[in-house]
Amino acid sequence: MDALYIAIIAVCGTITLVIAALFGFAYYVNKKTFGARHDKNPLLKYFSAADFGLDEKQVLIARNKNNDLRGVIYKKEGAEPKKELLIFCHGMGPGHIAYTTEIAYFCNLGYTVLAPDYYGCNLSDGKTIKNIDNGKQCVLASILYAVTTLGYEKTILVGHSWGGHSALCAAYEAGDLVNAVVSMSAPDRSEKVMHATLKKKMPAFLANLVYPFLCVVCGGESSAYAADHCRAKVLLIHGECDPLVSIENSAYGASNNPSVLKYLAKGKGHNPYNTAEAEALLKSLAQNLSAYRRGETGKEYFENFDFKGATAEDGEVLDEIARFLANI
Repeated sequence: MDALYIAIIAVCGTITLVIAALFGFAYYVNKKTFGARHDKNPLLKYFSAADFGLDEKQVLIARNKNNDLRGVIYKKEGAEPKKELLIFCHGMGPGHIAYTTEIAYFCNLGYTVLAPDYYGCNLSDGKTIKNIDNGKQCVLASILYAVTTLGYEKTILVGHSWGGHSALCAAYEAGDLVNAVVSMSAPDRSEKVMHATLKKKMPAFLANLVYPFLCVVCGGESSAYAADHCRAKVLLIHGECDPLVSIENSAYGASNNPSVLKYLAKGKGHNPYNTAEAEALLKSLAQNLSAYRRGETGKEYFENFDFKGATAEDGEVLDEIARFLANI
């Protein structure tokens, strides 16, 4: 009988250790994804308001535990003003400064654009970006700022990738304060994307073992559910060949509400608002950044890189967005 008890204790101990190890690995994956600041890369060129003839004003949007959430208000002098404020929600990276070309497009349509940098990004305070929910909270704070400080009754949210997810989830919570959402390349749930990435790096059965623990650790919301149940009009845009967020793991693929509009960008990857040529340049840029970190690429590559070409916009996709916004 003593031997049976010892065997049971040993089995229980082994199970506990396995569960602890899986939780620990899930925390590691989450921290690897969200556990750092995201600032400008000195190797890269970021376009400014002056490059597009825009007026800009840096603003303090909110303060959380002595951390300031900052952003920039952009507008085009002489453009016909719109009644709604457009809030641009950036993806993973150095904040809104990576999207100045797209922001300029909306300013040229007549929108005043508020572009927040989430906590842990670019202009805003914070040691890390913490988790995927950080984006939603920062967008909600931006909506509140637009209404209470800037005096707008309604807002429009446009976001890409993490920003697309954040825009949808924020619109769901903000209710009538959001008129419309344009979400591009948004993951449905962050753990789905992490799981898909793990399956490329380890045996599928191990990735499948980790997945339930990622669900607990990440605690991500479903942006597809938010799209299907928010009061705002929604346009979901996704690249047909997105290598980072597959259609099956996206808000685009998981949304089931027939009133949600969808646009599939044929042949496009994770940046469907860019031309195919621009996406190819961005892919090359990403590969050379990795090579630079390994000491295989020199700074001259980045000094001679065609940053303007890498941000060239796909007029068909952006015109689809413009038509959608014109009809809200």
